Amino acid sequence: MSLYILILFTTAVVINGQLNCSTYNPCGRNGYCFDIDNGEWSCECKFWWSGSTCKDLTNSGVQVIVLGCLLGLLVILFYGLQIFHKIRLKKKQPKEVKEKAIVYDTTLIDLAFKNARRSARLSSCIVGVLTMILAAIGLISKWSLIQPIHNEIVNKYETNQSLYYVENSFCDKTDYDYFNVVTFPISCFLILLFIITTKRTSLFRDKLWGYGAPPMPVDFISHIDRTFAAVIFAICADELLNIIQQVLDGNSKGGDGVIVVYLLRLLQVLVMGFRYYPFLAAVYMNTIFSLSCATLYAWFDFSMTIVNQGMCQVDFYPTYDDYLDNSSDIDMMFSYYGTGPNLVVIQLCTDIPRYLCLAYINIKIPMLLFKRLYQRFNRRNLSPEQRMLLQLTREQKAFFHTIRPDSVEMLYVQNLFRSADHRPRSHTLWGRLIPKKIYEWRDDFRFSARIVCVYSSMLLLLYFVIIQACIRVLPYLQPLEDTIQTAVDALSVVFIPDPQDNGQNNGDPTSSLNFPIPKLVRPYLFAVFITLIVIVLQLLVLLANMRRNLLQLFRGEDCEIPRRQRSRYVSYASGNIHFAGYFIGYLIWGFILIAAFSVVICVAIDAFITFGNVRFVEKILLKVIPSVLFVLFKQYLNKILAQYVFLQHRGEVLALNNRRILMIFIFFNFFLDAFLGFISSIVRLIKSVIGGIIYMCRLDYSPLGRKLETMDGGFSSYCGFLHTECTHRHPVMLVFVSLLYTQTKIKELAMYDRNYIDNFKGHVFELKLQSSSRYVRKWKLAVFLIRNPTIVFFRKSFLSQLNMEDLHALNDLDNDDKKNLQRRLSIYTRRMSAARASISSETNIHTIEKQRF
Repeated sequence: MSLYILILFTTAVVINGQLNCSTYNPCGRNGYCFDIDNGEWSCECKFWWSGSTCKDLTNSGVQVIVLGCLLGLLVILFYGLQIFHKIRLKKKQPKEVKEKAIVYDTTLIDLAFKNARRSARLSSCIVGVLTMILAAIGLISKWSLIQPIHNEIVNKYETNQSLYYVENSFCDKTDYDYFNVVTFPISCFLILLFIITTKRTSLFRDKLWGYGAPPMPVDFISHIDRTFAAVIFAICADELLNIIQQVLDGNSKGGDGVIVVYLLRLLQVLVMGFRYYPFLAAVYMNTIFSLSCATLYAWFDFSMTIVNQGMCQVDFYPTYDDYLDNSSDIDMMFSYYGTGPNLVVIQLCTDIPRYLCLAYINIKIPMLLFKRLYQRFNRRNLSPEQRMLLQLTREQKAFFHTIRPDSVEMLYVQNLFRSADHRPRSHTLWGRLIPKKIYEWRDDFRFSARIVCVYSSMLLLLYFVIIQACIRVLPYLQPLEDTIQTAVDALSVVFIPDPQDNGQNNGDPTSSLNFPIPKLVRPYLFAVFITLIVIVLQLLVLLANMRRNLLQLFRGEDCEIPRRQRSRYVSYASGNIHFAGYFIGYLIWGFILIAAFSVVICVAIDAFITFGNVRFVEKILLKVIPSVLFVLFKQYLNKILAQYVFLQHRGEVLALNNRRILMIFIFFNFFLDAFLGFISSIVRLIKSVIGGIIYMCRLDYSPLGRKLETMDGGFSSYCGFLHTECTHRHPVMLVFVSLLYTQTKIKELAMYDRNYIDNFKGHVFELKLQSSSRYVRKWKLAVFLIRNPTIVFFRKSFLSQLNMEDLHALNDLDNDDKKNLQRRLSIYTRRMSAARASISSETNIHTIEKQRF
């Protein structure tokens, strides 16, 4: 019955002369229907379909299907044989006796409670609770300041008035072109006080009683105050994002030139550094005076930040100057998010990490001050070790901590001659929960403060970028759809001309559009989150690779990082300086490229899901699919022949088999691969572009290749950073130097207080007063030099006889330099000949004396 009605309808339409593509599509799903001027229609077939109604396959289509089937059979055959071979080998292997599992004294639950009790100290719990309370108070205070502004703007929006608010007079007095004129002088004054109270260590130590040196904010190559420094740098990431947005906007006031505007942005960065410099310097100095000043400054800065962001620098609501510059988008925000409290909630949610970091600073510094005061007034009740540590600087305390049995460096030395299987498992809960195949948590390694600071700033920067990309861009996507559609149509028509199309789509979005654009909200959000996942995974992989490369440099391996060369020391130092800045810059640019690439892919997929076909993509696939199928067919054919015909023992041994057949196959394959090489070159170019986009934020990866990787600025800075870290943070060197320095320092303290020796008896700092016999030490030295003869050339008596060039040749690690190798060999030969001559002369003298007697 339905078929009969359809026939009657089609007949009626033909009689009336109204048969067109909008009422009837004779092409089906295999073609596109187009109306012609004389009232007729025609079909444009997809892929390899042909015929008036696109129901027949062409010869090319049949051949592509056959090639695809053959490729599928080859893939199934290749992997099926591999699986069969593995199962067969597994059955032939003798059954191994299972070793008894090592029973640990503590279960995972006991370990979790033990680590929780160890890590969750009373001071840490107090700092965490007070931080959350103070952050909540700050957010509530900001909400109370923003709410009147929000109500005023909403009232103006509903009454069709100009959308802006008048700033308080407080803002004009405190801010001048984004510069805080109140906190900046105070920070400069505190820095001056810290300079006056800091002792010099090397330059002009006899001038001004040794005082007057700029304090160190952070020791980036140590483990001191990593958490506090990471929080400071995380806050700086937010302000850095605001400065970058101002640079991208390019808005200048008063007709300022480009250079002046650029210098003003650089000045903003310097002012930002001066603002947080007193916090880091006070914590590093760790004195009562510095912590007291930093506490007062932190509370004042926190109050000023709440008032300034709640009244002067509100995120979405424009001021009068913004209204005059037409730089406000509040009307778009109201039309998309509504006039309710959504914008206020978005601002407060965005500020949660920022206020948590600010609250941590305002709680941590007073806690350090109270701890320092407690140590000062209870000095008599402290242990001798604690009293001795109070007299030392931060660097000296770090040296004393290095030789403790539980220190990272000492654990590395203990595990130095252990294999990976015999190395003890991590004592931390996370180290036991994470599988080793994903990441092996090691207790004998710890990242430096610089790495922690860089990663904290980048993660918070990603958070703010994602929030801004989702909140500010979404209202503009709907108006942009028509503009993007027009641009895509103009671009696609250039590559896919359509003479049959008269520009009328007759209500069908796919009848005249080569690339129909769907609703952009869904693919845009998917693209943003895909970009975030890719970036975070790349950062985690880079962190793991960074640890592996550092451990390789500690062992002297150069399989991934080029060996250190004396001629490139200046380049290493320069790269170490640029490391953090390059890392952040590569991250931002990589985020932009991956986001753009992801948006294109997600829009194409969404267009296929929504409309069912995309002509522009289909035309590309029409050209690409045969070439890809042929290349894959040839590759799998070569793999099967190589593994089961041309190699012995199914490819387990690199030894040729069937030599005559191989030579014949290579002869005919010699010219055939020329065509495949052309296709492979195009694939290589596409892979390099995609790989360069995805790996943009990876400094350990150079898209230029191993031969040209030193020309890559990012990879060079990465190598410079690693070589600098290895030189100054080598665990064996730190343990050795710490042992020498600790014994020397204890001897100095023992001269003033003999009680130190008795109190430290049995401790790690124990001083051995009974020196061994001179002859025993000489005998041990002789045995050691016999077992390690090359160390003879590095002794003080030997090195004192060499000039500076010979010393450079001995200390240089560049074994690829032929001149250096020849010079070292000549030094060894010369010294060995001199040693033999001295030995022979002594032997002749003894022989003559014996003959005399």
